Amino acid sequence: MLKPGSWAWQWRDAETQEVIAALGIIGGATQMILTPTTSDLSMNERIDITRTPCKLGGSRAWFKCPKCSGRVAKLHLRGGRFACRICQRLTYASQSEDLIARLWRQQAKIEAKLGRHWQRPKHMHQTTFERLRRRLWDLEAAREEAFALAVRRMGWLL
Repeated sequence: MLKPGSWAWQWRDAETQEVIAALGIIGGATQMILTPTTSDLSMNERIDITRTPCKLGGSRAWFKCPKCSGRVAKLHLRGGRFACRICQRLTYASQSEDLIARLWRQQAKIEAKLGRHWQRPKHMHQTTFERLRRRLWDLEAAREEAFALAVRRMGWLL
């Protein structure tokens, strides 16, 4: 898409098929013009593109943040402007998780590696399986402990 040309995308309401947003892109090798359109927004923004050489030849394209001029892979549209995640003050969902939510997320990652009902998947080493299973038990114990601490902090008796 970083070649000369133009593209357009539309987002439609699933039920009514009405266009709720559109994005037009006029691209080139060194810059692109983004034209987002919604019911309350219509604008044009020029985004510069920079390149860095790759070790095995060729180059990697980066967007230049219109706000801080930093080199970024993604730009986010917020408040009517495109900018990098830091300039838009966006955070990852995991940055606002409490201890119990983090423990649940870690458990879900391990459960995804294991089969249904914590069964050892085919071709997984037994030692790896045992390590993951021990980690699951540790996570459950840590989650129960964190929950008990939270209950005590709230003044509830357990």
